Amino acid sequence: MWLLPGRPDHDRRSVPGAAASSHRRRHHACHVGQPLPLWHLPAYSRRHKKSRGSNQNTMKRRDFICASALAGGGLLLSFQAVARFIDGKPVATDADALGDYVKITPQGDVLFQFVKHEMGQGVSTAMAQILVEELCADWERVKIEFPMADKKFEHDTGGSCTIIYQWDRLRSAGAVARQMLIEAAARQWNTPAANCYAANHEVINKTSSQRLGFGALASAAAKLTPPQEATLKDKRDFQVIGQPKPAKLIPEIVTGQLKYGIDVNLPGMLYAVVARCPVFKGKLKSFDATNALKVKGVKKIFTTKPIAGLQLESPYMPHDIREGVVVVADSFWAARKGRDLLKIEWDEGPNAKYSTEDFEALAAEHAQHRTDPTGYVGDENAVADVGHVRKTLRASYVFPHQIHACMEPLNCTAHSHPDGCELWLGTQAPHLIVFELNRVFHFAEDKIKIHLHPSGGGFGRRYYPDMAVEAAFISKEAGHVPVKMIWTREDDHLNNFGHLFQHLEYQVGLDKDNKLYAWYEKELRTYTWAAKYADPQLPFMAYNIPNIRYDFEDLIQHELVQSSAWRGVVGHGRFYHECFIDEIAADQKIDPYQFRLSLLRTDDVYVGDPVPVSGSRMRRVLTLAAEKANWGKPLPAGQGMGIAVCIYGGSYVAVIAEVTVRDHQLRVDKVTIGVDCGKVINPSGTSNQITGGIVWSLTALFYGGLPIKNGRAVYSNFHQNKLLRMNECPAMEVHFVETNEERPGGVGEISSALGVPAVLNAIFAATGKRIRKVPLGADAFA
Repeated sequence: MWLLPGRPDHDRRSVPGAAASSHRRRHHACHVGQPLPLWHLPAYSRRHKKSRGSNQNTMKRRDFICASALAGGGLLLSFQAVARFIDGKPVATDADALGDYVKITPQGDVLFQFVKHEMGQGVSTAMAQILVEELCADWERVKIEFPMADKKFEHDTGGSCTIIYQWDRLRSAGAVARQMLIEAAARQWNTPAANCYAANHEVINKTSSQRLGFGALASAAAKLTPPQEATLKDKRDFQVIGQPKPAKLIPEIVTGQLKYGIDVNLPGMLYAVVARCPVFKGKLKSFDATNALKVKGVKKIFTTKPIAGLQLESPYMPHDIREGVVVVADSFWAARKGRDLLKIEWDEGPNAKYSTEDFEALAAEHAQHRTDPTGYVGDENAVADVGHVRKTLRASYVFPHQIHACMEPLNCTAHSHPDGCELWLGTQAPHLIVFELNRVFHFAEDKIKIHLHPSGGGFGRRYYPDMAVEAAFISKEAGHVPVKMIWTREDDHLNNFGHLFQHLEYQVGLDKDNKLYAWYEKELRTYTWAAKYADPQLPFMAYNIPNIRYDFEDLIQHELVQSSAWRGVVGHGRFYHECFIDEIAADQKIDPYQFRLSLLRTDDVYVGDPVPVSGSRMRRVLTLAAEKANWGKPLPAGQGMGIAVCIYGGSYVAVIAEVTVRDHQLRVDKVTIGVDCGKVINPSGTSNQITGGIVWSLTALFYGGLPIKNGRAVYSNFHQNKLLRMNECPAMEVHFVETNEERPGGVGEISSALGVPAVLNAIFAATGKRIRKVPLGADAFA
């Protein structure tokens, strides 16, 4: 039996009971004025619960400053950056900066300035739907534009927070523009504005049935003062929000008109590739470029030593630039051929002695060591209380590093100047690029210009600024000329960041009545955002367990690859607790679905999250998924069903997987998903994101991992790092809970962590075998 010893009283980092909840709320407030980490959620739930008694159809004009005319006529609406809210209190930001947001041309086109990052998740479509709904515009007349990066905008995209933050802003933008167009028409018709309304890109006079298009009214509207309040539509009148819409950018994507960072082509542009040290924290000893310089088109060769190494000063997003050798040429192929001819000697350092197996053994050994809890509820040592605990259960689970495998490899085009730099790339966080270029090169912020492009996949990897720093440095060393720096697919697999590693250690204590009395969880992880934020404090769950203790230990100093965020971030390992819940249910011979229902609270509780976790919402998605999957139906031998539930991004999801294990082979037959994400903006796009998350989760289950051998990544391309194929994808159904929630939650990451635990639970139901580590080995069912 593994019992938890007590810990000394002199190092108490958390407080028991209700005080612990207060401590967590204070911890969340530490983000004031800084970007939120991906795993943190804005405290929007408490803020909006407080305001729901007010008039939901009126919004103060806090965010709006002025309207003006476009060059050549038309309406340009500008507004303040929305202040972040923490615990219901506005926090100062660059509130006086103006941003051009909505433009209506004299031809009637609505140009929506998309300030977030489109990386295939379709968020630009959902945002446009919110704007169009309040504006009463014709969906086909709305175009999406990508503005330059500007500190006046909140560009950063991550943490499933985009729609959460943009909901109020977009509704207000559409409503204010609509009201101004109506006012312009009313003045032209010499009638009260109340006698007019907007519909389908026109303003209509109720009395005379006269009509004027938005284009004809735009210039006159631009001369008006914006209204003091934005009058929002009643949700019962929504015609665009809640309707399935194809991604707005699809026509441009399929015709090649939508330009990604890798498509940038500038006059006089050169190309660069980098030979990076194959071992994390290794260094460049020497290189011989004689043969490389003989390649036609190769212009210059130099090292990245001046900018290389771990970058821990960047705000909460540590990153690594490996030492390497840059080859600059007049074409990508010349640069790559030159790189192939380099003779390089590396000092691979101590990491060259170690492999994945060594690291995982170290993590397992650390998992047995006592650490102080970072959070607890009730008695912190309850699991070791022999006076109450009749039986203990214990299990260990491992979620390894993962490769991001974005379809568009990392790239950045940069043109540096002695006092500044201009860049072209797809990035989730341009503000971090500005920070790093200012810190590393001392460029003034107003001398850094970033052209924003969509990207072919991000998954969190494009939140980091390293590719921009590399490109800016290369352009500088090449003679202040424009240079496109490209990672090859092999670079992406062999030298890139990996998703963080997690080892989860669980133990529970059951009392004399076989009730779940105490829960202990220890997480070991390789990533904590440079430890600038407090360690996670409690497990993400809504289960009613009287005593919960959570210990956390980082393995950052021991890792063999630079860790980073991946879609779902820390959730992949932390939601293994759904497997352990299944283990407890099996021990007690209780149906896993009924066991979860018996544990779920019906009220809100602060456990492992800065916003309250609603037990009742979790129960609804669990019940919905079980009903749609026909949970409990008779299944033949070798088939089974498994459940996993979670909260992420303010949304709730339950996943039920059905599997068949036959002839030592696993087939995932069907996945049923129940979702409560509040107000659904685009059912089609939301379903796509959720099913896409399941595909990535199953990829991790079957093929994932980032194996390291003698310090070097083993997988060099997709022939080794396999992705789930279409013929391997199960049938998937997404069902939304009917809800009265007024606001949307996040959906980009809610499902990606649940495919693994749901399938592992289904495997147990089919075979009686517990699997506690992914990916599945070749002998998993032997």
